[in-house]
Amino acid sequence: MKIYITLFLVVAFGFISLNAQDDQDSRTDLGVSLQLYPAGIIPTLNLEHYFDKKSSLLLRAGLNIVDRKDFSDFNQTEMGTGFGGSIGYRKHFPSGKGKFIAGINLDIWSLTIDWTDIGPTDAPTSGSTYTLVIQPWLEGGYFLPIKNTKSQIGLTVGFGREINAITSGDEVEQGFIGSVSLQYMFAL
Repeated sequence: MKIYITLFLVVAFGFISLNAQDDQDSRTDLGVSLQLYPAGIIPTLNLEHYFDKKSSLLLRAGLNIVDRKDFSDFNQTEMGTGFGGSIGYRKHFPSGKGKFIAGINLDIWSLTIDWTDIGPTDAPTSGSTYTLVIQPWLEGGYFLPIKNTKSQIGLTVGFGREINAITSGDEVEQGFIGSVSLQYMFAL
């Protein structure tokens, strides 16, 4: 999986360099985010490259910490972790002191899910499933600059779908998800 993340980052940075403009509006921000969804938490490192004042490319790399509680149709509990990242495109709409954003993203997560269930004879069963999750999602939110700095803080909401693209082991949950993300970015 590390080779896929490395390849992803090389292609993404190449894309940024090819599309970089010699324009004063072109810049790159670095930051962190904490994305919360009903079945987990995703802390990430973010790199956002602005093509101009109104559009940017977002790259994220992070850890997906899953605790599906009793949300699964397949198992009583599902817990796990995995690494991954995302690529996204954002449109920016200045408003007041800050800006609204609207974006489209594609996440890829390499997850190992430990699950427990009750078998056909009412005996507990457990196991571990590897799954490669592809997660397309839409986001919207608002960012405010932090006074006297090159920083900004934002809050976004997202809606998307988890799709278990590759599964090794018993079936685990997938489906629609909503999320809230708190983000801090600073200009390089």
